[in-house]
This record gives sequence, C-alpha cells and structure tokens, in this order.
Amino acid sequence: MKVRSQPSALGTPGIWEYLVVTGDAESPDLLAEHGAQGWELVAVVREFGTRATFYFKRRRQ
Repeated sequence: MKVRSQPSALGTPGIWEYLVVTGDAESPDLLAEHGAQGWELVAVVREFGTRATFYFKRRRQ
C-alpha cells in the first residue's frame, strides 16, 4: 500500500486535507482503517489487475 498526502490548492491552508492511497481494489480493511480516522472516500480509480488508487478527504484538524 502506498500513501501520499496532498496539500490544499496553491499551498494555502484550507479546510480540507487530502489523502491518496494505492492498494488492493477489494480491500474493506483499507476503507475501514481510513474511515475510522475520519477520512471520507471521494473517488476510486481502478488500475491494472487488482490495484486501485483511493482518494480521500477530511476536514483539517
């Protein structure tokens, strides 16, 4: 699993934080883990085979 954090647009402080995670497309554990941390799933992009990139956001803490 690969995790990348994204700054808000133009590097200015915003009300949202973003997280991009690459992992197994059929991964309820990945969704449960990030959901428990307050991340909301915004989009999923399926890649080769069983891989996918998950895009999450949450209010900045």
